[in-house]
Amino acid sequence: MTQNVSTRRVVVTGIGAISSLAPTAEESWQRIAAGETGIRRIDGLDPAMHPCVLRGDVDDSAITYRFLERKILRNTSRFSRMAAEAAGNALEAAGLLGDDLQPIIDLSTGGAALGTCVGGIYDDLLPAYQTAIEHDSWSRVPPHLHVMFPHNLAAFSIQQRFGLGGPSSTVVTACATGSQAVGDGFHQVKHGHAPLMLAGAVESTNHPLFLAGFAAMRALVTDSNDDPDKASRPFDATRAGFVLGEGAAMFVLEELGHAQQRGATILAEISGYATTNDAYHPIAPQPKGAGAARAIHAALADAGLSPDDVDHVNAHAASTQSGDKSEANAIHEVFGERAPLIPVTSIKGAIGHCMAAAGALEVMSAIRTLTDNHIPPTRNYRNPDPEINLDVVGGAGRAANINVISKHSFGLGGQNACLIIQRFQDD
Repeated sequence: MTQNVSTRRVVVTGIGAISSLAPTAEESWQRIAAGETGIRRIDGLDPAMHPCVLRGDVDDSAITYRFLERKILRNTSRFSRMAAEAAGNALEAAGLLGDDLQPIIDLSTGGAALGTCVGGIYDDLLPAYQTAIEHDSWSRVPPHLHVMFPHNLAAFSIQQRFGLGGPSSTVVTACATGSQAVGDGFHQVKHGHAPLMLAGAVESTNHPLFLAGFAAMRALVTDSNDDPDKASRPFDATRAGFVLGEGAAMFVLEELGHAQQRGATILAEISGYATTNDAYHPIAPQPKGAGAARAIHAALADAGLSPDDVDHVNAHAASTQSGDKSEANAIHEVFGERAPLIPVTSIKGAIGHCMAAAGALEVMSAIRTLTDNHIPPTRNYRNPDPEINLDVVGGAGRAANINVISKHSFGLGGQNACLIIQRFQDD
């Protein structure tokens, strides 16, 4: 028996992820929790051309790709392949696939809510254009080009493979994309449009042009090319820019009754979501964090909670001077006198800034913080910034009995998103 739409609860029953640290959610989390990093110097990037030669890239050779047939893989963009692999792993972890990797229940009313910033533009569209120009012939364009690079093809690949005939969406909101995609999937279930959603985000960004664009914007760290381990320093007083990363994270979101009826293991509950816009500047965040604060307040209202209920913040904090300060201001605005007492962490020092996938991978980290009672460290946090004035978790992480997490994601174009994730309690 499912709940009434007005009282539907949405739970997470499966996670799949690919990161610069590992090709699975479990190993990625264990290495994040242990304070390791996937950021490294990339061979082939000339420092004379690239001020930053560091990235958190996914090791393609480590991915098995068990869920798409070989012929389909050949004609599927890299971002879609990663998304389908993470989705399959999430479904398998949720107990929804049999030994043959086929669904064991009818998923036709389930859907997918995906996010990506660039889709296959850098992996498929630009190489096809370059090949055509070099050979002075448009006949060199691959016949599958227009079913490879478009952003929505990741959702299609997943929904076709697993028979998800329900709601389908692809969101593109810069660095807030991952959290917004999860939020969109959450609301599809909460409002009764589907009993189950695969939700998450993916990014494939290892093309040099993508790196060059952010270097031209002066957003990347340039003081650590010879010491990649110390490059990304969220909230630290010496923070000097972010390091690009990539990856994917997908979640099985289910209506509580649907999950309980099939005896699923429940990892966490998503109870609130909201998005706002700074309406301020295409690149710079609103300095006082006003737009971000509105998103946090609205997500808490969506969850029926107050700021006093939150006992951990999983931050966006990308290691930029203005961005980290703006987020800290938003935290102080929302939580008031409690702000300096709430433990805060950012995992971008471990995996880099994965653009669309950033928020999704951070949602994975937030959920595992609940299941493992462990807040992962903010890598390279050594020099407190008095203008931040938060309890930033550094060092080896921290054991903590956390119940309610505010997960933040902010991006270019003034995008703000907040998810409220909490420990599941069967009322």
